[in-house]
Amino acid sequence: MTWLIFALGAIVAGFVQGLTGFAFALVAMSFWIWVLPPQIAAPLVVFASLWSHFISFAKEPKQHLPFSLVKPYLIAGIIGVPLGTALLHYIHQDIFKIVLGLFLIIWCPIIYFAPTFPSIIKMGKLADSLIGFIGGILGGLGGFCGALPSAWVMLKQLSKEQQRYILRHFNFAIQMFTILIYIWKETINFSHLPYIFILILTVSIPAILGAQLFYKISEKQFKHIVLSLLFCSGLFLTISSLF
Repeated sequence: MTWLIFALGAIVAGFVQGLTGFAFALVAMSFWIWVLPPQIAAPLVVFASLWSHFISFAKEPKQHLPFSLVKPYLIAGIIGVPLGTALLHYIHQDIFKIVLGLFLIIWCPIIYFAPTFPSIIKMGKLADSLIGFIGGILGGLGGFCGALPSAWVMLKQLSKEQQRYILRHFNFAIQMFTILIYIWKETINFSHLPYIFILILTVSIPAILGAQLFYKISEKQFKHIVLSLLFCSGLFLTISSLF
């Protein structure tokens, strides 16, 4: 049963990652948290998310958006990653799950009704950097680097192309840096190899299918899909911390 839940989580999360450019950790952890401790699941989430990025990047047309969109998030995020990886071994599993879960449960319905916050829309690179820094910490904790930035870019009312561009490149860079730290600190090791083999088999095709679907949906559909998935992930994380 453990392997079945693990593989199912990888398939669903891979598809979502290909479609949205983020959320692998949020979706996968909704499944994996029932069968794996966070110290094992966190490195696997980062590896699988990184792998799905490689797969979907190779199958998509290049986007001509300025790198300046993602630059402040990236620089600050990379600074935050070491702090997150250090906290991974000390944070209580249930506290982490319930805080992140409640954040998603509260935030998703608010954004669903499309509120406009002119003050947030006008905020510049300093605010983007702060969001990136916190995202980097969450990334080091277990691959959750896209949770807060995804909320932020929606509040700034960027187009779906800009949102996905920021989230994909930010997540890719943060997860690449995180996996290197995991390897250096032996947080990821030979015990993870059987799981990694299953991930390579189960994530690849769903990631490609998700990336292809992105170009067939509207802005509104994209927003609703992302919010629905994040809300469900929040429910799973919160419920799992209570049992």
